[in-house]
Amino acid sequence: MKQRRAWQQIAALGTVVALSTTAACSNGGEPAKGAADGGGQKVKLELLSNKSDVTDTLNKIIAKFHEQNPGIEIEVNAPPNMLKVLAMRIANNDAPPLFTVYPSAPSMRQPVKDGYYADLTGDAELFKNVVPSFVDFSKTLGKNYTVPYALEGYGVTYNVDMFKELGLSIPKTYAELIQVAEKIKAAGKTPFLFPDKDYAIIRQTSAAFLGLDIPDASQYFDDVINGKKHIADNQEVRKVAQKIVDLRKYGQKDLLGTSSDNVVRDMAAGKGAMFFHGMWQAVAIKKANPNMNVDIFPFPAEKAEDTKVAMQVGTALSIPKDGKYNNEAKKFMEFFATTEMAQMYADETGNISVIKDVKPNYKENKTLAEYALSGKLYRAADSAWTPAMQDDFGKATQELIGGGTIDDYMKRLEEIFYNKGN
Repeated sequence: MKQRRAWQQIAALGTVVALSTTAACSNGGEPAKGAADGGGQKVKLELLSNKSDVTDTLNKIIAKFHEQNPGIEIEVNAPPNMLKVLAMRIANNDAPPLFTVYPSAPSMRQPVKDGYYADLTGDAELFKNVVPSFVDFSKTLGKNYTVPYALEGYGVTYNVDMFKELGLSIPKTYAELIQVAEKIKAAGKTPFLFPDKDYAIIRQTSAAFLGLDIPDASQYFDDVINGKKHIADNQEVRKVAQKIVDLRKYGQKDLLGTSSDNVVRDMAAGKGAMFFHGMWQAVAIKKANPNMNVDIFPFPAEKAEDTKVAMQVGTALSIPKDGKYNNEAKKFMEFFATTEMAQMYADETGNISVIKDVKPNYKENKTLAEYALSGKLYRAADSAWTPAMQDDFGKATQELIGGGTIDDYMKRLEEIFYNKGN
């Protein structure tokens, strides 16, 4: 009941945000104005997207789709707070015909349990071009309710020219990373830039650290949430907390006053050597300064052989259960999964495609792609967390960074997670 109430609360929060957005799109699954069902008339489908940064590329793919399917028109709608908008739309029986989701996220689980999404498991045509291991990787509660197209994940974006200037090599272990940071600091430069003003980003990166250092971290936190295990006495979690604190010794001044936009700007201006966050930030840095020579390496584990990359399916499409235009929506989903369209999407957005025969050509993400596509990937620890848990964890970690003690932090995590699933 608590999970269902949480889902309903998310829907309620999205109402105010979505009213103005959906007013123009409330007929997103209906035929175009003046058109009738069947008879070769055009059908207009709304694609509700949480990835506004890739809308231009999506529109290029849609234009090519329309050339082959003139009877189906697709319009991208990428509002702010899209997941809240989607929750509200579903709760009000106004689900869009096509929508993007994160298969491993808490926002996916409850609507799946409530039967809102179409079960696509075993649909051979939809998944025939998807690399089989990622069909499994994109399951929610054991089934496929979405078609995965691309991965997004986390890595250390670094200033290639600064590394060359200081004679530095890419660190293969955490100890080597600290040694590199010491050398950069000794040279009078800033080793790391941290966007610690935003607790949501702190949550993302810290959850990635937990996933790297704790075997099967998602399952561990699921056990904590269901009252089977405790956090307060977990030494691995304590070690990660210490790592979070230690890394800030190599950061810029005014950690808590620095936003993500500040970090992108400063990296683009050559004011920092490294920045750990999503691989999409390398794309943002290149947009800010096309001449900036940046690349990405995986955040190293204690042992080189244990290094993996935190990844999630970041581009995936779902359809509503018993949607009026599911057949037309599936045609687009199949088209999007062709090698040609997936290659365009990967090349233009920098996302790592999970479609067969697509090459990872985006220079800055090649190393992460090599790890992910060879199976050296993991999910961050927060895939089982509710939105409230995510926020509370981010705020608690921000307090730790601001000078809190690790003992108090461990107690706070126990309060946030222990036995909250009952």
